[in-house]
Amino acid sequence: MRILKKILMLILSLIILWATGFGVFAGLVLTQKPQKMDQTTDAIVVLTGGKNRVEAGLELFAAGKAAHLFITGVHKDVRKKEILMQWHGDNALPPCCISLGYNAHTTVQNAEETREWLKENPYHSLRIVTGHYHMPRAILEFKHALPDVEIIPYPVPQPPDSYEGKNQIKLLFAEYNKTLFRALSMALHLDKHTAAAFTETEGQ
Repeated sequence: MRILKKILMLILSLIILWATGFGVFAGLVLTQKPQKMDQTTDAIVVLTGGKNRVEAGLELFAAGKAAHLFITGVHKDVRKKEILMQWHGDNALPPCCISLGYNAHTTVQNAEETREWLKENPYHSLRIVTGHYHMPRAILEFKHALPDVEIIPYPVPQPPDSYEGKNQIKLLFAEYNKTLFRALSMALHLDKHTAAAFTETEGQ
């Protein structure tokens, strides 16, 4: 009975710890703001997969926040002219330079695709644009893949019902578990693609 009681207490403690972590995660996600907006970075990196991300990247690019815009995870049928057609702002987009990456389908691959792109574009600071709910995991992956590059988050608020029909609580719940699992897998040095297969089963 004593062993059973200890097991139950351990399980209860883990549940409380997990629930507290979820509260902290949700609070951070819902209150986070774009950082260092007075700073110009070498490049802006947009992760596709949610509403308003590309538009936000184009807006930052048109405002002169970086000399290069890289969009990772672009669908194979999308071309640059279709990206440019999404811009309806007052400021004209710079004549150069927008690059598209077509090989990423997960957050891990977004970071890897960006790392490969940086081999030809040796930049040292990136402003990462993705959905506010996705930002913690994206930053985790990019800092892991690019430890020597400054990573600045630009979270884009997403409509509560914009993610495969989930409401905001379900969305945050799913993303919290994905982020927690990925952090643990990094700490335990698990195979990144095996971990990514789990965390990306419901998209980004």
